[in-house]
Amino acid sequence: MCSKLKNFAMPLIFLGALLFAIVTEPVLPNQLKSVLYAVSLAVKEILVFCLPFIIFALVVNSITKLGSKALKYIAVILPLICTSNFCNTMLSYFTSRLCLSGDWFKNSADATTNALSPAFTFHMPSIVSNDIALLSGVIVGLILGITDIKRMAKIGICLDKITTIFFKLLIPVMPIFIIGTMLKLQSDGILVSILENYLPILIVFVCTSFGMVTLQLALLSKCNIATFIGYIRNIIPALVTAFGSMSSVAAMPMSIKGAEKNVRDVKNADIIIPCTVNIHLVGDCFFIPLVALSVMATFGLEMPTLSSYAIFALHFILAKFAVAAVPGGGVLVMLPIMEHYLGLNADMLGLVTAIYILFDPIITTCNVAGNGAMAIIFDRVVNTAEK
Repeated sequence: MCSKLKNFAMPLIFLGALLFAIVTEPVLPNQLKSVLYAVSLAVKEILVFCLPFIIFALVVNSITKLGSKALKYIAVILPLICTSNFCNTMLSYFTSRLCLSGDWFKNSADATTNALSPAFTFHMPSIVSNDIALLSGVIVGLILGITDIKRMAKIGICLDKITTIFFKLLIPVMPIFIIGTMLKLQSDGILVSILENYLPILIVFVCTSFGMVTLQLALLSKCNIATFIGYIRNIIPALVTAFGSMSSVAAMPMSIKGAEKNVRDVKNADIIIPCTVNIHLVGDCFFIPLVALSVMATFGLEMPTLSSYAIFALHFILAKFAVAAVPGGGVLVMLPIMEHYLGLNADMLGLVTAIYILFDPIITTCNVAGNGAMAIIFDRVVNTAEK
């Protein structure tokens, strides 16, 4: 029982943070709430300052691994992953516009006049933009992957260790970031009304994301019921592992085994699953934009136009190469992108982060299911190309 609870430690911690904000906000001194809110903003400033360097390191390491493990397939893998991520991100936009136009989702961000202010301000300079970090990481990663020089590949390993240390230091302070933000929202009188709106969002996410993966598997099986059921049965162990661990990496051995049963050529499963485990994230592509746009509607912001959202989607899918394999890693690297291209402020980003981590088991399960479908697609494309 204790080991099972450990698997859900992060969602429980963030659920505790939400309950703490709701229950204790009326009795906490304003000065303490103000300090906690200021600390929350400081954590966000540090994260935004470090992220360009972390994005560069993660992108280099990710593409280096892709090139060294599946060099001759890179021309197939990258377009498939980018196309899938982009289409799912755009589909999330149309789903959001359709759902948020209904009467069930109402603007509930009418804050009180006594808004909570931070006790102090802490700003860090912007040295390198995320765009430059992404582009530089892609270029360096491709060079390292294509050249396949062992000494240069060690750079990727070193960068991986640096990012691992960074996230190990970051994760323990994330509850403080969330608590401060939630206290701000509760103090302003809008937290409870906001949370009431997000159960329908979860239902919409489950229906659209898992529905899309199910449709893909049905089409790949050519609507053969026996084949379709076989696809599902083979990936169920990976889905259960993903739900319990909140980690696509932890589920990777089971994902490989399931994919090997679903593809024609076993070696294709051994190539595609490790390559997609951290960068092909169907659940993230659906959930993060859906929640971000819902938060914008909650706070009374105008929805982005299709063209402006498409620009956001392009940066969004590039940032997928910088996602870390830690609980909440899928949303952390997206915070500056949502801030810059969607206009979310610190309070909104904190809310998106909290909601994401609370639903992380379901999101990760969807990611693993999407990778199971991608393995079959990759196998079909490669086999067709080799004929």
